[in-house]
Amino acid sequence: MKNRCGIWIIGILLIVGVAGGVAAPRVRHWWTAPPAGYCPFCHRHEHKESVVKIRAEGEEVSEACCLACALTYGRQTSKAITVISVTDHNSGQAIDPNGATFVVGSDVSPCLHADRLVGAEGETSAVQWDRCLPSILAFATRQAAETFHAQHGGRLQSLREATGAAVVGGLGKG
Repeated sequence: MKNRCGIWIIGILLIVGVAGGVAAPRVRHWWTAPPAGYCPFCHRHEHKESVVKIRAEGEEVSEACCLACALTYGRQTSKAITVISVTDHNSGQAIDPNGATFVVGSDVSPCLHADRLVGAEGETSAVQWDRCLPSILAFATRQAAETFHAQHGGRLQSLREATGAAVVGGLGKG
């Protein structure tokens, strides 16, 4: 009787251990996931003028704060990124990324509030790297992108040019 009881206990512990091992990553993801309206990659607030929808290889569709952040995620995880939609910087409306014109590296970055960091003692230092830099802003028309470019600098690029070397594994068709 004691042996049977011990076998049952071991069996139950084994089942609980396997179930816990399977459930733990999902519970961790749920527990640490940012709230709605925050980027799942950098945990910053999403801005209506730069949100993108992407699909990383082997994952479901995600919304990121900006295209630069999504592409950084692709590089860091070595996953191919498919850009599904981008947001027109002027209107805040979702647009087809293949028809958009992008301004890369302008002096406007919705994700950053300052180009200098202030430490606890009040010392400042320049931002050397940020996952959301250089900014990649989408425009529905080339004329709108050219107007923005004239005021804020950067480079005018197509989706292919803006993402070409940014993702290990290549870019899927949006």
